[in-house]
Amino acid sequence: MAQSQKQDVAAATLKPSLLSLPSLERQLTYFSTGALAGACTLGVELGWQRIASSTPRTTMSFLQAHGPAIIGRAGVRFWVFDVVKSQMQATKGFSSLPPWTIGALSGAAGGLAEICAQSLYHRRPPSRPALASQGSKLFFCFGSYTFLSTTLSNELPPRPFWYCWIMGATAGAIGSGIVARVEGVTGQRLWRGAIPKGALAIGTVIAVQVTSCAEVLKTIDD
Repeated sequence: MAQSQKQDVAAATLKPSLLSLPSLERQLTYFSTGALAGACTLGVELGWQRIASSTPRTTMSFLQAHGPAIIGRAGVRFWVFDVVKSQMQATKGFSSLPPWTIGALSGAAGGLAEICAQSLYHRRPPSRPALASQGSKLFFCFGSYTFLSTTLSNELPPRPFWYCWIMGATAGAIGSGIVARVEGVTGQRLWRGAIPKGALAIGTVIAVQVTSCAEVLKTIDD
């Protein structure tokens, strides 16, 4: 996540290159901790599917059908997020933007990338509605989390874990709620569906990724 590590940690793990790309170790860290965070949301997705569906899948069939996609997409999401964030921070004209703006734009890039990656895997072009929905949702989610974490916490990522999760959940509720409402979702489907699911899933994926990533980067830096 944007500003998910302290500036000195980010600077230590960022190595200059033609496009100001992060070091290979940092890129692998963001991808692997993103995939880990995606795996941690499988329980949320499975539980929600059983609540919302009249014919819920068994645990094994659900994991086989959706597990690889959820884990892989989360890895790509955070990997591209950090690559774009690092490039923006190193580019004149973008580096002066507020942290939440960089977080929002980088999050949107990660959302677009995960949809494209999934489409590439299935050998079909990405749909415009999917790109618009995921890109805009992560714009609001990542932007909201970055604003909350940099405003309400004296350290990044916020500690303890539950405090970080609450910020992520709030951001997830905001982003999911805005996009769902724009897409025409109203009433109970909004307040008892899109918003709480977004809070649970995004809160979990953000909190797990930023905390685990910070620990790994600290080890690399040491």
